[in-house]
Amino acid sequence: MKDNITESGIKLQTGFSIEVNESAESLVVLIKHDYYSSDNDNGRMILDSFLDGLIMTADRIKMILITDSAVKLLGASDKLNDLIKVVRLTMVCDDSIRFYNASVPDPVKDIIRTVPSSDITDQIIESRPDIIIE
Repeated sequence: MKDNITESGIKLQTGFSIEVNESAESLVVLIKHDYYSSDNDNGRMILDSFLDGLIMTADRIKMILITDSAVKLLGASDKLNDLIKVVRLTMVCDDSIRFYNASVPDPVKDIIRTVPSSDITDQIIESRPDIIIE
């Protein structure tokens, strides 16, 4: 582990890894919003970073569930679309797509499964997502 001091004097620890004991293609990811936490600008930067991390470990992801305002990312985030292309199954809430009038780009239109919110709820209960981005 390595300590880095930022200009603001905050000590950052870098160079460590997190052990994940799940086997390949076993993680379920739930993405609920088009930004992370409560701050839109910073939250979009953080979400972008999360998506980078998920892309790097896409071989471990079994399923992505996308609901609520996260459906707006389908037409706006190349990184999310890249992730969808390499993950085995992506389920997207059709009710959220209609509510937000979100567009689903052609490159992922035939890859994702759009399902009613009740099916998303069933999947959340059944699979108990390992990673929740909200």
